[in-house]
Amino acid sequence: MEIASFDDRAAIARAVSLIQSGEVVGAHFGTVFGLLVDGAHDGVAERIMAIKGAARGFKPLGICVGAREFVDLIDATSLSPDVRGLLESPWFAAELACMIAVRAPAHPANEIPAHLVSDRDGRPWVQVFDPRRMPGTFGFIEALWQAGVHWVAATSMNEAGATEIVDIEDAADFACRHGLPLLFESPARHAASGSLPILELNAKGLTLDREGIIAAADLQQAAGLPIDASAPIPAHFPPLPVPPGKLDGLAPAAATRILLDLLYPDAA
Repeated sequence: MEIASFDDRAAIARAVSLIQSGEVVGAHFGTVFGLLVDGAHDGVAERIMAIKGAARGFKPLGICVGAREFVDLIDATSLSPDVRGLLESPWFAAELACMIAVRAPAHPANEIPAHLVSDRDGRPWVQVFDPRRMPGTFGFIEALWQAGVHWVAATSMNEAGATEIVDIEDAADFACRHGLPLLFESPARHAASGSLPILELNAKGLTLDREGIIAAADLQQAAGLPIDASAPIPAHFPPLPVPPGKLDGLAPAAATRILLDLLYPDAA
């Protein structure tokens, strides 16, 4: 197993080739380690389940998309008018969705691989995020897109039910135990650790399905809409510390940019 930097162009090229062949590669996703695959490759769902354990089952992977594809993947007509307006706001997909994963009904026009969607009441749902603000990670994912890997997909690096991995030593141990050929680390600073919160977009509004690196109250300020945070899956790590009053009175787009600057101070 090789540990590489996102700046190593030869390692990126090897990783692209490995993923194109159906392999799984480990990588740091800004605040947590994850597993990257070609979501359209036959057998990838079985490979992920073999790594993460049968308890995970065949839950769909998160899809890595750019801002334009992000909006196109979601069926905006099935959302409430306020949520539809949020989805169509340019900063939502390009900035807020770099700090959260969005779960929403899939647009029927998209031919999404079956193991990247879940079924809810007879209709497909997807989970998507935009990696462009994640230090190092985005260059790797962009290389995959440029190589023709359209359905770049990801999940957290951990056995099902276990705490996510945020340290390189634990990530290297996991990679060795599960036969991952390559693991990317990043020296970029981040002010929080753990998984992205999962925000569900639906016909009634917004629901927080899982807590994560952004606290519910701060996420609501950034979204500019009420969020039902009554029963999320709890986070394993504390959220991004935001100075009291820092977001008060700000428009959602401005609050989102403040959160991004706080989360990734080297990129500010």
